[in-house]
Amino acid sequence: MKLLNHQAQHFSSHWKTMRSNWIIGLVNKFVLGFTVLSILAILWRWHLLPPAIPLWYSRPWGIDQLAPPIWLLVLPISSIIVYLLNLVIAIYVTHEYLIFTQILFLSSFVISLLSFITLIKILFLVT
Repeated sequence: MKLLNHQAQHFSSHWKTMRSNWIIGLVNKFVLGFTVLSILAILWRWHLLPPAIPLWYSRPWGIDQLAPPIWLLVLPISSIIVYLLNLVIAIYVTHEYLIFTQILFLSSFVISLLSFITLIKILFLVT
C-alpha cells in the first residue's frame, strides 16, 4: 500500500510540474477538447448514420471498408489511449528532459487532431 501511495504522489508531483509548462497545458486542453467534440459529433449525427460506414480505408474498396457505426468510437478512444500512454511515458521516463516531454504531448495533439478530422470527414461523407 505504501508503494502505491508513493507512486501516486510521484505521479501527482511530476504532473503538477509538467502542467505548468504552457505547451503541455495547451495540448492537454486541445486533446481533451477534440475528444469531447468527437464524441459530441458522433452523438449529434448518430440518428442519421447508415448501418455501415466507411472506416477501414486501408482495405480494398468495397464492403471490406465498411464497419458498424459504433466503430466510430475507435477514433476518440484511440486518441485518449495514445494521450494516456504519452502521459505515463512523460512522467516516468522523460520528465527530466522537457523537450522530449513536449514532443510526446505534441504527438498526442497531432493524433487527436487527425482523429477528429477523420471522424468529421466520415460523418459528413455518410450523412
